[in-house]
Amino acid sequence: MQPSLGIIGAGKVGGALARLFYQAGYTIAGVYSRTQSHAESLAAAVNSQAFLSPQAVTESADLSLITVPDNAIASVTGQLLDINWVDKGVIHTSGVYGANILSALAERGAMIGSLHPAFPFADTAVVNLSGAAFAVETESPDLRTWLEVMIGSLNGHILNIPPGQKATYHAALVLVSNYTVTLYAAAERLLTDMGAEHGAVDAALNALVGATVENLHRKGIPDALTGPLVRGDTGTIAAHLEALGRINAPLLDTYKQLARLTFPILSARGVSTEAIEHLLEQEDNDATHDS
Repeated sequence: MQPSLGIIGAGKVGGALARLFYQAGYTIAGVYSRTQSHAESLAAAVNSQAFLSPQAVTESADLSLITVPDNAIASVTGQLLDINWVDKGVIHTSGVYGANILSALAERGAMIGSLHPAFPFADTAVVNLSGAAFAVETESPDLRTWLEVMIGSLNGHILNIPPGQKATYHAALVLVSNYTVTLYAAAERLLTDMGAEHGAVDAALNALVGATVENLHRKGIPDALTGPLVRGDTGTIAAHLEALGRINAPLLDTYKQLARLTFPILSARGVSTEAIEHLLEQEDNDATHDS
C-alpha cells in the first residue's frame, strides 16, 4: 500500500519533500505550518489542503512527516498524543535526533522513525534528489518498507542508521558539507586579502572544489587526494606553515590539524608521514616557545 502523506512544517525541507513526493505520485493529504499562508501556498502546489493544526494533518494521512526545526519536534509531538495511531506512521526529518524523540507516540501505537535527506536544502525549489542518500532509522518493518519505496521513487540511496547513532551520522555530514563552506571562505579571504580580484578568486576556487568532488566521484578515497601531502613535499608544506604563521595563527592550527587527519589517507597511498609529522612538531614547538 502506498501511504498518503501529511506534511507538518512547510519550510525548505517540508516544501521540497512535499513537492517531490507529489511529483512521484504520492497523495499529500494535508499540510500544516505555523504560518498559514505558507501552508496554503504549499497545499496549492501539491493539490492538497492546508489545515489549522498538526492533529488535523495526522488524522488525514497514513504517514505524517514532521519537518519543523529540530527544537520544535518535541512540541509538535506533544500535540499528537490523542490521535488514533492504529496503522499510522510518523517520522521526523531531523539530522541529529533519533527516532526515540517520538517514543511517546510509539507508546500510543504509532509506527515511528526518522528520514533525513543528506542534501543541503538552500530553498524549496529542489527539482530532484536523484542520487542523494536518505538516512533511515526505524524499528518498524512496515514503516521501513514505506520509507524504502518512497526513497526509491526519488531514485535515492538508503543509508540505514542504527539506534543511538544519529548524532555521529550528522556530525559526518556537517564536516563534509558545512565546513567545506567554512574552508572555502577562509581560502577566499586569504586570496582577497592579498589583493586578488573577487571574481577571479571565486572562479579559481569553484573550479578547484568542483574538480575535487569529481575526483572523489571517479576515484574515491584514497586516490582522489592530490597536493603536497600526497607528494611528500615538505618544502611546500613548510612554506605554507610559515605564511599562515605570519598572517593567521588560528588558520595555521586548522591547517596542521587537517594535515594530521590526512595521515591515514597518505598511509593508504604508501606515503610516509614521518617527515611531515616532524615538520608539524617543529612548528608546534616553535609556536610554544614564541608564546
